[in-house]
Amino acid sequence: MRTKILRPGIRYVLLGLLALTIVYPLFWMGTISFRDNSSALSDPFGLGGRWSFDNYVFLIQDGRLLDWITNSAIVNVLSVVLIAALAAVAAYGFSTFEFRGKQFWFGLLIVGLMVPPQALVIAGYRWVEVLDIQDSLLALVVTYCGWTPFGILVLRNFFDSVPKELREAATMDGASHPRIFWQVLLPLARPSLATVVIFNVIWVWNDFIYPLVYIQSPDLYTVPVGVLQFAGRSTSQIAVQMAVLAVATALPLLVYLLFRKQFVRGVLEGAVKG
Repeated sequence: MRTKILRPGIRYVLLGLLALTIVYPLFWMGTISFRDNSSALSDPFGLGGRWSFDNYVFLIQDGRLLDWITNSAIVNVLSVVLIAALAAVAAYGFSTFEFRGKQFWFGLLIVGLMVPPQALVIAGYRWVEVLDIQDSLLALVVTYCGWTPFGILVLRNFFDSVPKELREAATMDGASHPRIFWQVLLPLARPSLATVVIFNVIWVWNDFIYPLVYIQSPDLYTVPVGVLQFAGRSTSQIAVQMAVLAVATALPLLVYLLFRKQFVRGVLEGAVKG
């Protein structure tokens, strides 16, 4: 009897500690963003000093935060839409058609998941130079379009789980492959597609290395690179940095909260044959 009582208790304690490690950094970041810089530097883990909205007012009046958010939003929307579209089409092809080297090419895509994006920065920049799109948001969008392997894996697993009878019935009714993809399978794949979208929204939004290397014009900075503008060699505006990060964290978190049901459902359905 004691064992039955202790096991759930231990589980809740461990889950509580895990939740604390996730929530506390967010709480710390939020509190710092409302404090003045001197108290934040002298006592970063305390709650003293003058509290106000001055850091947020400064960022809005300065205008740079809105520009960074706009740039990040443009890159994010275009990149994620293209990633989802390319992944869905490729996943349908791998799931539906038989062709020579099918498993080899799919395996090659999966290997791409094991390659850290940072390892491809130099090679990617060479392609950016070839396309003559340096120092532009388009360079980031084109680069992020290569982040499709995860989406292909999730969506292909879902398409493979759809009964073949459904496709055969659509074919007998005279539906072509584009129509089967667009009107039959894609609506069913919305939860898995939402999973792909949410993951890539977070990845693209938080990416730092590619905007740092590809973008030189301050007007084109994204939020992660913009944070660096408040850190110097001898001084650091940590309170303003935390205000920027608080806004940057809130936006993808809001996306997740709005689509969390589709996210969980998509993960479960995408793993049916994973």
